[in-house]
Amino acid sequence: MTQTRAQHGSFDGGRIGGFLFLALLLALIAAPILYVIYGSLRTGAPGAADAGFTLENWRTAYLSSAYLKALWNTMALSAIVSVLALMLGGALAWLVARTDMPGRTQMALLLLVPLLISNLITTLAWIALAAPNAGFLNAWFRSMTGVRTLFDIYSFQGIVLVHVLHYASFAYLAIFAALRSIDASLEEASYMLGVGPLGTGLRMTLPLIAPTLATSFLIIFVLVAENFSVPTLLGSPVGFHTLPSLIYQNMAVTPARPTLAAAAGTLLLWVALIGAAIQRRITRNASRYITVTGKGARLRSAKLGGWRIPALCFVALYLFLAVILPYFALMLGSFMSFLTANIRPSVFTLENYATILVGDNLAPVFNSLILSAGGGLGLTILYLGMSFVLAQASKTFARLVEYVTILPSAIPALILGVGLIWTFVGWSVPIYGTMAILLIAYFLRNLGYGLRQANNAFSQIARELTEAARMNGASRLRALWDISIPLIRPAILSLWTMLFIFIFMEVSATILLYTPDTRTMPTVLWNYMSSGSQPHAFAIAVAQASLVFIVLYLADRKFGLLRKTLER
Repeated sequence: MTQTRAQHGSFDGGRIGGFLFLALLLALIAAPILYVIYGSLRTGAPGAADAGFTLENWRTAYLSSAYLKALWNTMALSAIVSVLALMLGGALAWLVARTDMPGRTQMALLLLVPLLISNLITTLAWIALAAPNAGFLNAWFRSMTGVRTLFDIYSFQGIVLVHVLHYASFAYLAIFAALRSIDASLEEASYMLGVGPLGTGLRMTLPLIAPTLATSFLIIFVLVAENFSVPTLLGSPVGFHTLPSLIYQNMAVTPARPTLAAAAGTLLLWVALIGAAIQRRITRNASRYITVTGKGARLRSAKLGGWRIPALCFVALYLFLAVILPYFALMLGSFMSFLTANIRPSVFTLENYATILVGDNLAPVFNSLILSAGGGLGLTILYLGMSFVLAQASKTFARLVEYVTILPSAIPALILGVGLIWTFVGWSVPIYGTMAILLIAYFLRNLGYGLRQANNAFSQIARELTEAARMNGASRLRALWDISIPLIRPAILSLWTMLFIFIFMEVSATILLYTPDTRTMPTVLWNYMSSGSQPHAFAIAVAQASLVFIVLYLADRKFGLLRKTLER
């Protein structure tokens, strides 16, 4: 009876703690959203003494021609990028996963690299390459043909190019995993009925990976719709605006109009929430497409014949355009005193790199490293702790938390920033202006990914191991420390590495929250680009990209980070 009461008391305590945890999580997630909605209905920022209620902000955001055009631009851009990224990523995934293309093992890992490089850095690189007057590619083409411009990056096509190069890697990762998980016996049955490779692909393989394609389309659509850096840098100079670029202007350009930005943000929020709801519905119905049977049948590889080398060249061309050429352009531009197509010894300098390491610009380097390494470690521990607590909870409670954790992924980063500012100013909590508010933003931005990876890590451990420790008198925490943590150490290091990279590259969630004391490398890079100091921005971009390459290389050599990412 004593043991039963003890267990019952432990259960009640755990349940109460779980509900308190959920309440805190709900408050942290819901507060920014509610403050954005509240602020959009005010004539001034929440807390302003002379502010009153109004519908004018919503009328402007929902009915004015400027915002309706920006909404259309956002939807069109997101749809086009999503389709093209799926086509390109799907082709790359099929060549690597289902053909006899040479070098596919190495290419399978390298194709993940573009996804881990910020599209802001890719944008800077393509400005160096394809700016209409000083871009290196345009200068070379002009000298060869006399035609002034080969490709103008400051255009709708330029925005699409940068996004597609980045998100094709995301589509590749999702489709590669889907192609590798198909039950080979289903395709073999199709071949035995006399259907050729093309017919089998269209009638059998494509329907089986349809949920993956639909989900990837929606995720890419939402990510492009919320991105502000690429359309702001490449579209604003030619009058092309999306909702995020208008929201950023309303927040950052004097006179600031934060309440109008909040109203426009609700438009983005609807887009994100609808996309997340549809994605969730597709995922819930995806069980009808499960084809992993455990039979271990080997997947048939398509014979490319004389197309093997062209296929390899196609994959290599993508990597060249997405990683190698942009990185080279950044390197070249970072050593120039000003961006020019007239390359001569007198324009080269080391001053851009020296600027990073002296004066006020040294602090952002330390801030980025502290937030990425220390903050990334803290978030890793937090996500693991959340996963451990949820593993002890009821299925209903765990499912409820799972739904809650989807919400931050549906909140556009700019809107999250606005909401967090108003939240902590409204609560009179001394967090705004400190690194704490940045860490909270990063926690919310990466909540879905971090918790999912933590759950995957714990799911790899046989329950019998921890149960044996409990039967020998170990507490849950002791079993966690002595049994679970050593077994999932590689997964922990992998999650920490990915969070390091995500935080180190993050600009969308930081741009509205940083202060002069909490600047990071991406914010300094952004400010240099905004002020026209492109070579300084290039130097910071090279430093960021180089560090990411080093971290990726070491993490992959140490515990197979890229390989494990492909296997998830």
